[in-house]
Formats: sequence, C-alpha cells, structure tokens
Amino acid sequence: MSRYTRLAVELTGAVDAMQDMQQIPARILLAQKRAIGTVQRKLPTEAKRDIGAEYNLLAGRIADGLNTRVSSDGISLVGKARGINAIQFGATWSRITGSGLVATSSRRHFTAIRYRGALRGDSMLGAKFAMKRGAAPTVHAGSFIARGKNGALLVFERSGAKRLPLQGLYGPSVGQMLKHGRRPERLVDFAIRTLQSEQVRLLGRTP
Repeated sequence: MSRYTRLAVELTGAVDAMQDMQQIPARILLAQKRAIGTVQRKLPTEAKRDIGAEYNLLAGRIADGLNTRVSSDGISLVGKARGINAIQFGATWSRITGSGLVATSSRRHFTAIRYRGALRGDSMLGAKFAMKRGAAPTVHAGSFIARGKNGALLVFERSGAKRLPLQGLYGPSVGQMLKHGRRPERLVDFAIRTLQSEQVRLLGRTP
C-alpha cells in the first residue's frame, strides 16, 4: 500500500471563507468555486513542470505520483511516498561477455547484439543513470537491469557479497520531490496567484 506526502495550500483568506456566506452575492461564491477548481486543475501541472525541471523523469511518471484534494479551507497536493526504481531515471546497462555478446537494457526494451570479434568482459559494469536532469550519468557498479516478478524491466543490486538476495535500486519518491528545497513555497505562491487572477477574470474587475 502506497504512502503519501501532503503539501497543503491554505486558501481560507484568499476566498474570504471566514465571512458569513449568507452575505456574499451568489456570483462571487460561484466565481470563488470556479477559481478553486482552476487551481485544483493547474496545480498538479505546475508541480509536474517544476519537478521535471530538476529530476530526470518522464512527465507521465511524475503525474502518476500526484493527486489533489479539496478541503473546506484549501487544496492539498499529494505525492506518493514510495521510492521510484532507477529504471525510471533513464537507466541503461550493457553486459559484455567474452563470446562477443553485448546485451543492452533500458526502461523501454532489451536488445542483444553479437559481434564477430571477442570482447573483453568488465566486472565493474553496472546500470548507468542520472537522477537529476542535466547531470552526467553515473555507473553504479554491480547493479543491473532485469525483469521483475511483474515482468517489467527494473534496476537491481545485490545486498550482500553473495549473488542473493537481490533488492531494487530506488531513487526519491514523488512525495519527497514535492517537498524538496523551495518547491513548496513556489507552488503555494503559484496557487495563490492563480486563484486571485482567476477571480479577477471571472468577476471582470481589476485588482
């Protein structure tokens, strides 16, 4: 069962929720409701863009780990707390054998090519990937790419000197990325600006 990391955006003051709802004109209440809906729709997209600018992940994989929830006093952006296997960070792996066979794996496919001449094996080969966008890929010696129990390609490493047991090699979760650095402040600022500008647009007035 997946755990989650929550980023709460407090909107109580922005939508005047403390006022007597009976005294607020219906058009303003409707504008506020629609504005909150716009924030709920745009906030995950902004979070996905912000995370994708830092981490070497496909946009779809980031989106899979995000969700929004609306409460009485604001919006919560929720990120899954389960770590992401290194295969999702663009990991590749080449295993070279003395027979001249090169087997290459990535998160999309597995291929094997045989060359005429013999090739020297390299015991230091391992899965190569970079978690941060723009960083040079690093070889993690002893790790490799293979199919897991569900048939999907994953990066594994040995947890001891023996061949077994094996364990998956994981990077940070979407939940951890969501709370990393100044990202929470940027996303909260984005949510408030979006809410305010959308209310102004719907009500047809200047701030």
